Amino acid sequence: MEVKMKLKVTTALMVSSLLISIIAIIAPVKATDPNRILMIDIMAKGDDLDISGATTSVIARIEFDKISGFPLAQVEFHTKIFDESGEKVYSMKGKLKDGLVMANNYQFYCTVREVTWINLWFVMGEGKLKTTDTVIVIEHRGVTITLPNTEGKYIPATIFMLVSPNGEHLDGVWEQGGWAVAGIMVGGIPIFGGVTYLTKYMEKSIP
Repeated sequence: MEVKMKLKVTTALMVSSLLISIIAIIAPVKATDPNRILMIDIMAKGDDLDISGATTSVIARIEFDKISGFPLAQVEFHTKIFDESGEKVYSMKGKLKDGLVMANNYQFYCTVREVTWINLWFVMGEGKLKTTDTVIVIEHRGVTITLPNTEGKYIPATIFMLVSPNGEHLDGVWEQGGWAVAGIMVGGIPIFGGVTYLTKYMEKSIP
């Protein structure tokens, strides 16, 4: 089935292509005090902020090794796109196990909201992706984008996640609070992902 839709798809909370080149030189985070924070639970769920008529959920956990302090992340995300009648026309699910935590103070300039987000958790790694067996074409700022179609099967994919615990940017704090975005990368560049506000962010210390 092929679906052609005009959806409001922005890259408000995606990493700019200019800053993507920095990813290769970011060393994975290592906790300076592994006894301070050993686990972070993250959940974001609700209307997608960048895709009109869509919903997104992001569930993740970052765990720090008790001895080395080295963190790994588990990430699951699910974005659903609906047409004007409310019928689901596309679904994307991603899973990442033991993803690398590349930075805990990552920042980038958002050209849509015109702020520089700061103090972001940035995670990436090789996971898997599944979408509905639908060829869906969307128009974004005059550019036609065909979303991935895995024919209902899981396939290998590079998964990324960005989390803003408090919605911090250089000019202050976003009044709506923290957010999370998760999606897929190709060639080191995020090409599609869902974003929504945080519903849970909890840091746990384990003695």
